[in-house]
Amino acid sequence: MTVSIRAMLERWATPRVALAALAVAVACIAGLVWRRDRLGGLELLDSRFWYTPGEAAALFEALDRLDAGARTLYAATGLTIDMVFPAAYGLLFAILLFRLFRAPFFLLPLATAAADVLENAAVAALALSYAGAPSPLAWLAAAFTLVAALCGYAGLAAVFVGAVRWPWRRRRG
Repeated sequence: MTVSIRAMLERWATPRVALAALAVAVACIAGLVWRRDRLGGLELLDSRFWYTPGEAAALFEALDRLDAGARTLYAATGLTIDMVFPAAYGLLFAILLFRLFRAPFFLLPLATAAADVLENAAVAALALSYAGAPSPLAWLAAAFTLVAALCGYAGLAAVFVGAVRWPWRRRRG
């Protein structure tokens, strides 16, 4: 599998694709900022490191108090903007790590994006099915959130290390 991902990145790891992924990621960030502002600046589940079913239920209660469509908006943007965003940043960071390293560190942002997509689907399901009580599905959503965060931090650390190493590697030839 790593070999086929590497082959794909050999074709796609171009400045044009990276710039397109960056543009899509920036547009998604703008959409997610709009969502945060529209939802009263509440700390949403996907911006936390971990949460419990009770904390998820408390967020949904707060969204319902905000307005009748807030929970639906949260779920809808989780299934649209917040699904495109992981694809964009996953591709962008995979290209960056592919170019910085010969080792398969490019798998870190792809794992982050996959966990983020699963988190978004679980959170949307929670938001749409909320009936006034905590749901055990929140544990699964929180686990995806945690995995996405840990993989994301590891990917950022790899980018940092690769960027620091890059001038010396280029000088050695």
